[in-house]
Amino acid sequence: MAAAFDRERLLLAFDRIGAAAAVQDVMLEMAVYGGSALMIAGNFRFATEDADIAELERPWPEWLTRVVADIAADQGWSADWLNEGVQFHLSPLADQVADHIEFATFPRGGAPGLRVSVPSAPYMLALKLKAMRINDPRRGEQEADDIRNLLRTVGVTTIEDAIAILGRYFPRSAKDADRQRFLLKHIWPGETPDSDPPRYPLPSR
Repeated sequence: MAAAFDRERLLLAFDRIGAAAAVQDVMLEMAVYGGSALMIAGNFRFATEDADIAELERPWPEWLTRVVADIAADQGWSADWLNEGVQFHLSPLADQVADHIEFATFPRGGAPGLRVSVPSAPYMLALKLKAMRINDPRRGEQEADDIRNLLRTVGVTTIEDAIAILGRYFPRSAKDADRQRFLLKHIWPGETPDSDPPRYPLPSR
């Protein structure tokens, strides 16, 4: 069974990729999504199964393929721990600058070779609402928590406001959002004050 990710192990993996890129005298740009983005840049996700990234230029350079495979072998991670499967789910309306935030460069404390960005909180919320996998028996509880925390982070107070954010990035999904409305009614955050409110994105730390 592949080892689970935690935040520091993923950041160390990015350090290795960034160091390898710096040796090649290149700056690799990588946008990270999903649970991995919430884990590295938020305070309410503490584990994930892989790192979802936007599609990189193909084919990958040999040095990148090699270092990603070496990390998988060293950490006991799946061979596809760094994968571009999320590309299909991204919005063509999302702007790389306005809807993304630079998180950090890697390696930390050294000559940078990797720049990592994460989606803004509204865009991340829209991605989660579009997928809405809360009925998944394996991931459902975590997905519901992610959506609740993103709703709080963005400051959404009504279901229709949430659907409006979905529509900003996925207009067709928002036009037929009965499923999202139904599921949001069942997971809507309560009014109890939170002593440790959700925050995303956080700066690198």
